Amino acid sequence: MGCGTGKPAAVSPLGSPVCTVVPTKAADAKPVAVVLPGGYAKQIMEDSPFTYHILDDPNYNMGNVMGFDADRFVEEAIKYCRTHGIKGVFGFDCFPSLLASIINTALQLPGPSFLSVFHCVSKYYMRKALTPEVKVGMIDPKTCAKQVPPNPEEFPLVVKETDCQFYIGTWIVHSKDEWVTLMEKLSSRDQKLHDQRKQFYFKWFQQLHPQNAPEARWEDFVLYHSEPYFAGREHQIEIVVDNGKELVADTGDMIKVGDILGMFVTPGSFEMPKVFAHDITKKLYDMGYNNQALDLEFIFTESGPQLVEINSRYSYMGFRSWYEVHGTHAPAATSQLASKPCLRNLENRTRSCLGEPVPKFPSDSNVISKLAVAVFTNKTGPVKDIVDLDYLEKVVQEGKAECWVPKPAFKAGVIKETDLSYGEGNVFCKLGFIMMTAKRTDFEATNAAIRGMFKNIFREADSYLLVQDDEIGYEVDKNALLSLDEAPASRIEAAAAECCC
Repeated sequence: MGCGTGKPAAVSPLGSPVCTVVPTKAADAKPVAVVLPGGYAKQIMEDSPFTYHILDDPNYNMGNVMGFDADRFVEEAIKYCRTHGIKGVFGFDCFPSLLASIINTALQLPGPSFLSVFHCVSKYYMRKALTPEVKVGMIDPKTCAKQVPPNPEEFPLVVKETDCQFYIGTWIVHSKDEWVTLMEKLSSRDQKLHDQRKQFYFKWFQQLHPQNAPEARWEDFVLYHSEPYFAGREHQIEIVVDNGKELVADTGDMIKVGDILGMFVTPGSFEMPKVFAHDITKKLYDMGYNNQALDLEFIFTESGPQLVEINSRYSYMGFRSWYEVHGTHAPAATSQLASKPCLRNLENRTRSCLGEPVPKFPSDSNVISKLAVAVFTNKTGPVKDIVDLDYLEKVVQEGKAECWVPKPAFKAGVIKETDLSYGEGNVFCKLGFIMMTAKRTDFEATNAAIRGMFKNIFREADSYLLVQDDEIGYEVDKNALLSLDEAPASRIEAAAAECCC
């Protein structure tokens, strides 16, 4: 295992990044760089079919991506990878994947191009390129506090920040008052950091994709935008673009209570919209998106599937290191998870970035569902007065749940008024997630178990938001989609003829 102790063999301070080398005893092991893994570095330590070079930076924070000096990191990382003969680079999350794509493109490595990943993490340009029919509004943080609010009939709407992923840097705005409050918040941010990020985009487009730069001046890059709020249940298809093939790693449902996202369930409960999924993926593939996974998030509308967003990363659902790094967990459950073949594991990420075939997929039987149940409260005060902490620990220790994944407000120990930031009127605080495994055919029993847990976790009956599953999922077929070189992209509107809405 690695260097035999699970500890890094060498640490080389480069200013930015800091490199940790995990050696291997395997013959002819290829050197692979992992960009900004954070806590996921723990999983890298425990396996060594490759020589991993962990490129990290203590200043990186997913909750404050704009404050990170991305250009300095990338410049140093490129020098390091060139010097050490790195053969592949990847990141676990969206923004690290963007930085990895710049390194890949600059060094002509097998991973996805900067152009393609940019159109995943920059949600404004994603809309412009992939769904130009969707109306979007540019938001300039320098002037947005003075901007006239949208008309009342346009609410609710969504405001999104660049370089974020899946509800990080995303605000659902229900009214004029909420709009004004958010614009004041955005305008108070450090404008120098905004300018640095625009200059970062512009610089690397000029160096790597000068003919495809979305803006002619750095000042014109858009970091925030508004778009319509698409009501209804969101669905997810996790697609691995593997040397020109679209492989379905998993599907999922995102179940809401109102507009609050309350539960993730995988596999999903929908018939695969093949034309739509192929159309979107083909557009990204034509930009150079290859040897990487993406989460395609969408809803069904009367006219067919509508894209919500793309996340350039592997899903966490069912991914063992997510449980180990982020939450408490029952040892027996972790052991069972470790024995399951899964496309989202470290080996597949690594082989994918090297341009090699990915070897492991979910079970063909798909009997098991993974659930991430969000836990919300509408109360403020000490967490111990709101939640029975002993019972919460007991739920995990007895194996009723794989783990409890706390959010910052829960970790702080006190829920403040400012923590109530979910739902219309900002009335709920997210405490964390309960991770569960269940048989899809027993979803009614699963709902009963969730109701029982919530009743016992919270000290007061009116202090939480209860979410329930209401569907039985479909099997996951890894070959459900076309090969990307078999057919030209179809029009998105054609998907309506194929999908049940």
